[in-house]
Amino acid sequence: MKAVVIYDSLGGNTEKAAVRIHHALMAGQLDVDLIKVNDETEIDFYHYDLIFMGSPVISWEPTKAMKTLVKGKMKDYRDSHHLLPAAPLRPGKFAVCFCTYGGPHTGTAEAVPLTKWLRAFFEHLGYLVVDEWHVVGQFHKNEEMNTQGRMGDISGRPNDNDLRDIENRVKGVLSYLSAWLT
Repeated sequence: MKAVVIYDSLGGNTEKAAVRIHHALMAGQLDVDLIKVNDETEIDFYHYDLIFMGSPVISWEPTKAMKTLVKGKMKDYRDSHHLLPAAPLRPGKFAVCFCTYGGPHTGTAEAVPLTKWLRAFFEHLGYLVVDEWHVVGQFHKNEEMNTQGRMGDISGRPNDNDLRDIENRVKGVLSYLSAWLT
């Protein structure tokens, strides 16, 4: 099974999560790539059987570079007739959507729109989306935002516990997909 972790990161939170996912996949003996997106990123999603894709939440949405990638690939796949009516599942194609968020105002509710957006993209491609992960991350530009939100003090997050949780979630995904890994 060929896997990839595709991510963007502005302050380092999402990169921490992506790197931990990458290490956990390597420990699971998968052939895995790690790709940080930019405005020129080129990738064929269909080259991969298992995709983890994540971004920090910016006003309920992914970063500009992630939006550029996803919208560009939707157009490419639509134009090349890879997108099929009713978006049937493609056997052996799986995805996990993840994000990091600070949530000083409404918590996880600010993160859910991003993973749903990524999920819709993968479902259009015919991937079975196994899960959506919302990982708490600190704000890097406004320290006050780290301590006065609904989630309490989020300074230093994602922390070691958050990263261990991510690693355990990857192990759970691999266990779930074990029938396809052989």
